[in-house]
Amino acid sequence: MDEGVILVTGGAVRIGREICLNLANDGFSVAVHYNSSSEQANSLVDIINSGGGRALSFSGDLSDASMVEGLFSDIRHSLGDVVGLVNNASLFSFDDINSVSEESWDSHMHVNALVPLLMISELNRNMPAGCVGSVVNILDQKISQPNPDYLSYTASRYAMAGMTETLARSLCPSVRVNAVAPGHTLPSPEQTPEGFKKAQSQSPLQSGPSPKDIAGAVNYLMSAKSVTGQIIYVDSGERFLSRARDVVFETED
Repeated sequence: MDEGVILVTGGAVRIGREICLNLANDGFSVAVHYNSSSEQANSLVDIINSGGGRALSFSGDLSDASMVEGLFSDIRHSLGDVVGLVNNASLFSFDDINSVSEESWDSHMHVNALVPLLMISELNRNMPAGCVGSVVNILDQKISQPNPDYLSYTASRYAMAGMTETLARSLCPSVRVNAVAPGHTLPSPEQTPEGFKKAQSQSPLQSGPSPKDIAGAVNYLMSAKSVTGQIIYVDSGERFLSRARDVVFETED
């Protein structure tokens, strides 16, 4: 991976936070993107900088596609050239075939597919001469074994899975494009601690992935100079369960 800045969308909290910390520990400069989590983003930046790393936080609403160019410009002028991108932020809201609406479909496709695609385009257009960029898209193990729940969300993950290989082909040799597909890593707002523990214990490895596991896969792909167009499943084998419904509905009593 060439020297420069890695932008992590949704980097202030949850898995994104661990990704930022792990990248910083490996010596990367990190642009921590956030929407509403300004306090968490600034705290994370302080932690990284106080530990000898280099990071700044940048706000941006991914529901507004016009913010992409300005975000990259702000990072370039404040922190340096962006040579790596982790498309981590996403919208995750329930719908199914009986409740899907144009609004739900468009919102998921916009935040989870269109804006990440525009981010990759902006990265490619502004890649410094002689550098090889790296993109890691955070997907979901659902793309291997889908179920009827969270229909629009799942479709948006399929869109980015397709774009991962498509763009890996078209952006060679200037940008590598890969993806990580996590399993059930952190509890959702609708899930009890007991349900989360049950969900992770049901995986074939009998324990679910941690945020550190996801971050480790991201770091590998950021630095794997001969790897492009790959999707790494970090799910403890959860996809092998072929659940009939979303994990939350199958593990809450």
